[in-house]
Amino acid sequence: MDPTLPKDVAYAVGAYLRSADQLLPGAVTACAVGGSIALDAYRPGRSDIDVIAVLSDEWKGHRSLMARLRLLHLSQVPRLTARAARGMGFSACCNTVFIWESEVAHPVTQIRPVASHVGEVFDSHGAFDVNPVIWKELVDGGISIRGGPVSDWGLDPEPGELRSWVARNLREYWAPLADSAHSGRRRLSAGTVEWCLVGPARMHHTLLTGEIISKEAAGRRALEAFPDHSAILEVALARLRGAPLPANPPRDQWRGLTASAMRSIIADSPADDLT
Repeated sequence: MDPTLPKDVAYAVGAYLRSADQLLPGAVTACAVGGSIALDAYRPGRSDIDVIAVLSDEWKGHRSLMARLRLLHLSQVPRLTARAARGMGFSACCNTVFIWESEVAHPVTQIRPVASHVGEVFDSHGAFDVNPVIWKELVDGGISIRGGPVSDWGLDPEPGELRSWVARNLREYWAPLADSAHSGRRRLSAGTVEWCLVGPARMHHTLLTGEIISKEAAGRRALEAFPDHSAILEVALARLRGAPLPANPPRDQWRGLTASAMRSIIADSPADDLT
């Protein structure tokens, strides 16, 4: 295990791979971590662990493959439950995408993911995290756990597709979410405020610079770029950091302020196809 990995990450990924080797002998030929680890922004006790697992083509057509991948997903439950009982929350959870060994070097938009799981959700049809953003994170800072250095994998993040992919993500996911936030009636949780603001802020920065940055870095930059929305952005940053939430603005204003900030960030994003 790479000595630069935080101890809880090394333990979680080690346990996960041991379960994988028991449930799918010889299947996982390579494995790496990206996300906050690749961005040097991992927060013990708060961050999840983003994993890419490469499966041997010998498992193609295996009748029990999907059932075994589901069991691998569920293998984390006892450890996470024990952590939660000790007040550690459900962090250090491996969120994994599975791809075939024969497709590792394909352009990322041409890879057909086998399956994925994020939190409690298992997807037997694909994986959102097989995209130019995640692949760039892996190429720039991913840490290999199995299968040699990530630099030797031959990953193709398709840098020419990065901005168009991000612009499409803003248009098709974040813009409708801003509309939903505006029209909804229930009060937003601090977690929802964080999700709704930090996500577009990261996309905004990538469209401006071509760089991928962490959630906190994006939140800080958004404070500078959108001072009129600083109050609600401070709520998002406090939630992200695990700090006490500010008293102002009051929670019954969070929804309207969040929708307004989202729309400002999206409207300021420099992409011709956002209109």
